[in-house]
Parts: sequence; C-alpha cells; structure tokens
Amino acid sequence: MYDEMSKSGEPFDIYISTLAESRMRHQAIKATPDRLEVMGLLLGEVCRWRGKAYAVVMNVGTTDLENTPAKVRFDPGALPGLFKELDGAGFDYIIVGWYHSHPGHTCFLSRTDLRTQRTMFDQPFHCALVIDPVNREIKAFKLSEDGYTEVPFALVSEGGPKLRRLRTGMQG
Repeated sequence: MYDEMSKSGEPFDIYISTLAESRMRHQAIKATPDRLEVMGLLLGEVCRWRGKAYAVVMNVGTTDLENTPAKVRFDPGALPGLFKELDGAGFDYIIVGWYHSHPGHTCFLSRTDLRTQRTMFDQPFHCALVIDPVNREIKAFKLSEDGYTEVPFALVSEGGPKLRRLRTGMQG
C-alpha cells in the first residue's frame, strides 16, 4: 500500500511524526508483558493538497488507563491530567484521531472500536491507529460506508523540513 501510494504522487491520508510513532510504540511495548491494551489521542492538524485533505499527527496525548487484555479506556480520575498535558502540548493542534493497541490480536477495528470511531471521530480527516506490539504491526483506518477501511500512512521527521513542507501543503 505504501509503495503504491508513493508512486501515485497523491498525498497519504496520514503523516505521522517519528515522535508520535515512538511514543505510541513505547507505550504499547511497555504494556506488552501483561498483554494490556493502551490508548491515546492523535494531535496534529489537517492540511490540503490539490483538493485532498490529509492529517499530520505531530504528537499524542494520553493518561492513566483502565485497561485489560481486551479493552481500554481513560481512567476518569486521570482526565484532569490529560487535559493539562493537552494544554501543554506546545503547539496549536486539533485531535485528528485516536490510537490503541491489540497486543497479540493483529490490527483491525473491533465492533467496540468501530462504535468509538463513529461516535467520537466521525470527521473525514479522523483516523484510528491500531498497534499490535506482539506481532510488530501498526495500521491506520478510516470510516467507510461499509464500516472501515485501511488507509496508507507515512512516517516523517517531526523537526525536519519535510514535515514543515507537508504542514504547508507543499510537496518536496
């Protein structure tokens, strides 16, 4: 999927900074010994190039979780800490989606995940990233008429000129 998208000259649906990817991956790996799911919010912005919108994920936000091997949610008592972390993000952002893990279960959206996506992240730019740290897999999904579809994404250096060009809608 990545190779096809690269050859097409079209922008990817999602660009993820290496900082955001690293934070998600490390959180998922840390919970792997107990096979606990993790989750968080994708912080970034929406850009356009030649009429196509795409999301740029520059960082993530998370907090303490209530998690098991089969489900996860933010700990309600920890939400003030999450809001404080989001306020201190260091840049103007919008929430462009969410991420969570399926340790050892592959990457897909469960019925519960799909309900979450439809009720909380229903804008065309919103995405869901699923990480399986056991099988070393990460996939991105968006809503579709029939449920959801996998979409291509690319990793980019968060501080480099390439991300700055992407954020302004220029290719290079």
